[in-house]
Amino acid sequence: MPRLTWRNVYQVDLGPLKSAIGQWNTMVGKLEEVSTEAHDGMLKKANKAEWAGVNADVTRPFIKAIADEITDAHTEAKDLHKELSDAYRALKSIQDELQTKVDDARRKGIEISDGKDGQIICKYPPQPGHQNEVISEKRRKELQTLGEELAALVARANSRDSYTAGILAKIHGGDPHNFAKNGSIDAYKAKRALEITRKGAEASNKELRKLAEILKYNKDDPSFSHAFFKGLGGPKETLEYYARMSIDGTGASGKARLDAVQDLQRYLGPTLATATDPDHKGYLNWGPAFRRLGTKDIRIDALGFQPKGYQLLGGILRYGNYDKKFLTPIAEHVVQLQHDHPTGYWKTPFGPDAQFGLDPNGKKNSGYDPVTSVLEALGHSPEASEAFFSKDPGVKPVSAYDENGKIDPNKSIDYSYLDELTREDYHWNNDGTSPVRGEQVLSGKDALGHALESATIGNPYDEPAVGGNPHTDSRASIVDKLIRTVDKNHEFVSRDISDSMGKIAGEYMPEINKAVAGADGKVNSDLFITAHTRDFDTQASIRFLDALGRHPEGHAEATLGAQRYQADLMREVSRQPDHFSGSPEDNMRQVARNSGTLEGILGSARHDAVITEGQEAEKKFNEELEKRGEIIKQIVGLPVGAAAERVPVGGDLITGITEQVIDSAVESQQKHTLEDDASSGATVSFETREQAGRWAQYAARNAGYPPGVNATDFARDISNETADGYDHGEQVRENGYDNKVRRSGD
Repeated sequence: MPRLTWRNVYQVDLGPLKSAIGQWNTMVGKLEEVSTEAHDGMLKKANKAEWAGVNADVTRPFIKAIADEITDAHTEAKDLHKELSDAYRALKSIQDELQTKVDDARRKGIEISDGKDGQIICKYPPQPGHQNEVISEKRRKELQTLGEELAALVARANSRDSYTAGILAKIHGGDPHNFAKNGSIDAYKAKRALEITRKGAEASNKELRKLAEILKYNKDDPSFSHAFFKGLGGPKETLEYYARMSIDGTGASGKARLDAVQDLQRYLGPTLATATDPDHKGYLNWGPAFRRLGTKDIRIDALGFQPKGYQLLGGILRYGNYDKKFLTPIAEHVVQLQHDHPTGYWKTPFGPDAQFGLDPNGKKNSGYDPVTSVLEALGHSPEASEAFFSKDPGVKPVSAYDENGKIDPNKSIDYSYLDELTREDYHWNNDGTSPVRGEQVLSGKDALGHALESATIGNPYDEPAVGGNPHTDSRASIVDKLIRTVDKNHEFVSRDISDSMGKIAGEYMPEINKAVAGADGKVNSDLFITAHTRDFDTQASIRFLDALGRHPEGHAEATLGAQRYQADLMREVSRQPDHFSGSPEDNMRQVARNSGTLEGILGSARHDAVITEGQEAEKKFNEELEKRGEIIKQIVGLPVGAAAERVPVGGDLITGITEQVIDSAVESQQKHTLEDDASSGATVSFETREQAGRWAQYAARNAGYPPGVNATDFARDISNETADGYDHGEQVRENGYDNKVRRSGD
């Protein structure tokens, strides 16, 4: 089969495919009517007829065969319609993304062409007289990234095209005189997948890739997922199969085998999430069985030791968005077990077995710690994570589980899971054996950050919040408690978790701005509108920002989030003045001042960290800003904070952040504290304050000046307000930090 190129994907007209889907939908409806008539009419009459001889022996079976053939035709038509619909949605999504990237690149003047062996070449054509100039490192990276992104999209299109062609061949069966006798295509696909699973570790790499492909394209299909996991045998058999394949892939079988098993893990979890979702008819209620098996030793001959069920289940749960009724009790049980047995409960290999791992995709651990695994699962399951972190015995009783995962009415839990996982003396398990040589091993705090992002932002941590999720009282209460946790324990914000804390801060800028405004009598906190009534503590919020500002990842996320919110809010104040009390010009000045205060807190915290740690820290801060600026460009147009409640995506009031604005935001924050004089704090502070003012002017101009103001005077006012706010931010941070130190010493 010819391989698609980027031009094919860009140019192909998917209209005929969409038209064919409509025609097959019509055919499905007509065949359903004929099938019903054949069985309820013709066949019923034939069965009731008092026939004898030839009529009984020949005519009746013939009529039944005709009715069954019509049913097969209806089944085949349904399957064709379903597979074509799935293929169209997938290819249209890929095409839309590729077209957007290509069109954006062309607007920048980038040329895209075909190279050898399907390679995609991206370049800036040399300008006359500048043919010999060396391209900048920034542009080189930009072109390399674009080429890789386009190649990945083309690979996805080829994979989908190849898979659909193969399935369509199976649906029609290849017999011109008979409709396919495979039965439901979902049952057929499950049967094919199970044929490979029954081979276990004896399956070839090609077969494992085929299995992963079947799971990939059917993971969201309830009938397929139910049939597949039932065919595996049950919860215990599922754990045993995953364990065998995981250790086979992470052993000494080579990169090709590891790649195949990694794909299997990526799609096995989402398929289980679909199979166990109570929203689907006939779902598998396996939660109680998994909890019972969680504390049991599971014998896996190749391992040489017997891991507990939760250690195996954790590797599957790392992928997929699970229903809260399934996942939350499992997460509760695991954390309760860890609380009751802080050390030595979960088994880890030793000696030659150290080469194995239960998380084939584990770049950060080997998968022997189920606490980290369930936190990663919560990170992909927003409803489950929100329910988990909302559990608080101070509000209502928290379910206590016995060793078998059943609710124990005689046992009580006196801690919330948020308190438990954020306490200073919490024991994070050392999961330092990596299945991939040379990979860095981090603690479970990274996974905790992912789970907290999911719970508070409302979408899987590694997916953008499309359209802006509401800040409910439940989610805001988790953030509020988290801020107060950091207030009590500054060191909680470590490198492992600072990026997640920064993302949460960037999302909850309306609430944080409102809290910070409480320390300034010159700003009306009502400007910062929230959809709930929970208010964050002012001093705790200031110290929270201080903690984030000391880490490159947290500083970058929080700072760019604050600047993006400032631009959104200024635009709304300008375009929707009736939503706010006071005049638009006064409100925009107050937004600038309060944003300056946040910049002063974050900027002075960054400055302290750089002065303490040196030039490498400065470089890291700048790199993280640039990296996260590029990420933000991928979600341009998504309103955040207060704007998410009112501003329609795609409408006139869509966020004013453009690619150019984001670049300006990054540039305004990239500082070079140590280039000249590391001790010149006053000079650096002045430059940072000036940069904040320039950004505020940009945001105000992008929002649109209120009618009647003098542009020059107003721009100067915005800059001055920002500078005053910055000075105020430095002061309130210093006061808050000093008060904290004094309070700790009392």
